[in-house]
Amino acid sequence: MPAQTVWRGLVVALAVFVVLASGNLVRSAEGMPLGWQRSVSLFTAKSVDRLANLFSLNRPYDWAAVQLGIQEPETDVPAVTSTTVPASTTTTALPPVRVPTADAPLRILVAGDSTSQGVGNQLKASASKTPELAVDVQGKVATGLTRADYFDWVARTQELITQYRPEVYMFMVGANDQQSVLTPDGTVVAQYGQPGWEDAYRERVAQVMDLAHGDGRRVVWVGEPNVGNPKIQEALLTINRVAKQEAARRDWVEYFDLAKVVAGPDGGFADYVTLDDLGTVKCFAGDGVHLSSKCLQHTMTRLIPFVQDLYGGPAPSTTTTTAGGTAAEPDATGGD
Repeated sequence: MPAQTVWRGLVVALAVFVVLASGNLVRSAEGMPLGWQRSVSLFTAKSVDRLANLFSLNRPYDWAAVQLGIQEPETDVPAVTSTTVPASTTTTALPPVRVPTADAPLRILVAGDSTSQGVGNQLKASASKTPELAVDVQGKVATGLTRADYFDWVARTQELITQYRPEVYMFMVGANDQQSVLTPDGTVVAQYGQPGWEDAYRERVAQVMDLAHGDGRRVVWVGEPNVGNPKIQEALLTINRVAKQEAARRDWVEYFDLAKVVAGPDGGFADYVTLDDLGTVKCFAGDGVHLSSKCLQHTMTRLIPFVQDLYGGPAPSTTTTTAGGTAAEPDATGGD
C-alpha cells in the first residue's frame, strides 16, 4: 500500500481507539505524578472523554472490557474508617493457622500492583504442585498506597476481605509510590520528599494490615526487590523499611523479604543473579523493576515454604511414593 494510505489508516485507527477507550485515558492521566504534565494530560483526556460520553461512543469498549475481564464494572466502594491498632492493644493470643489439605486447601489471596501480579500468578502456577494451597490474584497495574484518588487500596482491601474471605492475604506494593500521598477526594496529605511523607505512608500501610486482621487470618507483606531505577529504588528503601517495621508490630503480619531472595552479590540490585537452583540468570525485565520468569520461579522456592511454615510445614497428604517404594518430597519450586 502507498505510504500515505498507511499513514492515514494509522491516524484513523488511533483516533477511533482514543474515542472508544477515553475512560482508560482519563484513568491513566489521573495516575500520573502531580505536575504540569499530569494537568495537561488530564485536561486533554477529560475533554475527549466528555465528548465520547455525550455521544455514547465509548460504551462498546467499556462493555467489551467488562465482559473480557479487562476492567471491572463500576461499583460503589464502601467508606473505610481507619482501624489502626496500636501494638500494645494486641493482647489476644493469635489462633493457629488451619492445617490445609488437598480437599480443603488454604485460601490465599494475592493483591497489589503489577509486581504482585507477577508473584501471584507464579504462585498460582506453582501451587498446582502444592494442592493444599488455593491461590487467587487480584492485582491492579500502576497502583500503590499513595494515590488513593486514582485507586484506593485501603478500600479495596476491605472489599476483597469481605468478598473472598482469604486465610492468607498476601500484599505487595511500592514500585509506583514515589509520589505525594493523596486522599480519595484528591486532597494532598503529604508531598513526596517532604517531612511528613513517611508518616502518611506508614498510616496507609498500617490501615491495610489492620483491615485484613481477624478470623485467624495472616497477612504476608511481600517487600519489593531492589530495582535498577534509581528514583524508584530511593523510595523503595523507605517503603520496605516502613512495611517491615509495621509488620513487626503485629503478630498476624509476616514480612517476606523478597529483596534478599533475588539480591545481587553485594546484596543490592543486579540485572544478572546467580541462584543456587538455576545458575546465573537475567533476574529482571527490561525496566529493571519487574522480575523475570526465572527469578519468579526461584522466588517460589522460598515463598511457598514461607507460607507452609504458617501452619507447620508441608501437608502430609502432598507426599507421594516413588516406583521404588520410597517417599518423595513434594516439588515446591514450580520450575520447569
